[in-house]
Amino acid sequence: MTRVRGQRAPAGWLRERERGAAFWIGLATLVATGLGRPAARALARAIAAYYLVFDRRARRASRAWLERVHGRPASLLAIYHHVSTFAQVTMDRLFFARRVLAPFVVHRTGNHHLDALAREKRGAILLGAHLGSFEAMRASSDTERFPITIVGHFENAQRINAVLERLDPGQASRVVHAGRDPVALALTLRDRLAEGGMVALLADRVGLNDKAVAVPFFGAKARFATGPFLLAAILKCPIYLVFGLYHAPNRYELYCEPFAERLVLPRGNREEVLTREVARYAGRLEAFARQAPDNWFNFFDFWEQGLS
Repeated sequence: MTRVRGQRAPAGWLRERERGAAFWIGLATLVATGLGRPAARALARAIAAYYLVFDRRARRASRAWLERVHGRPASLLAIYHHVSTFAQVTMDRLFFARRVLAPFVVHRTGNHHLDALAREKRGAILLGAHLGSFEAMRASSDTERFPITIVGHFENAQRINAVLERLDPGQASRVVHAGRDPVALALTLRDRLAEGGMVALLADRVGLNDKAVAVPFFGAKARFATGPFLLAAILKCPIYLVFGLYHAPNRYELYCEPFAERLVLPRGNREEVLTREVARYAGRLEAFARQAPDNWFNFFDFWEQGLS
């Protein structure tokens, strides 16, 4: 493992323009809310074709990812399937925001962990990633009355998030923007956990000014933020991993598994333990990503060059 002690990552993904022009997002909303999922699926395929042709960065990132996962050159058709999966999962968020679950088949593995937390009113951190759909789990959790708060950076997805807030006005109270004040964030999340809530963070991206460590991921070193893990250690609560994998045409597999009853970072070897825990998360993320490679939705250069 390579430690990047105290180094802050540039978070280039936050500077990427939003994947979805106002026209496409508006059209998708009209189709999804007015015509149903069959029409929305057709539109998602058309949107994917548009971005395959006109978004060179997305095409290049998809090709690099697929070649890394499969160990062979990626065909244009394979890249299209990858981009199309992203378009479809994004489209499905419009249905989940309105709690329209009938078009979907949802399977749950490890749901008993969330049941127990809710029953005991015990706070916990849920670590996810930009892999598949977190909206599927959140919509399912609402029907089961799991009190989940989402924490994240939303600067590069303002249009789609504005649409989701209009479709689900109550969403605002369940979303916390990471912002630039870590102390205020920790206090807010401490209160949510004390009330027996679950706090969900997507731990695969590095935000602006976030400290990061480089750990093995798909055969090379990649940077992961240490913030979610430091936060979990400060809040002294259990940690679970959660992933929602999409399988065409309408199935979502939701997973929840224990990660740590409590994350302890000893003063004497804090950096070493922290790096080890981040690497353990990256290892589980890799295992789930291998199950459904087309569910990987980081359309930027995830691997840093020059790490040793």
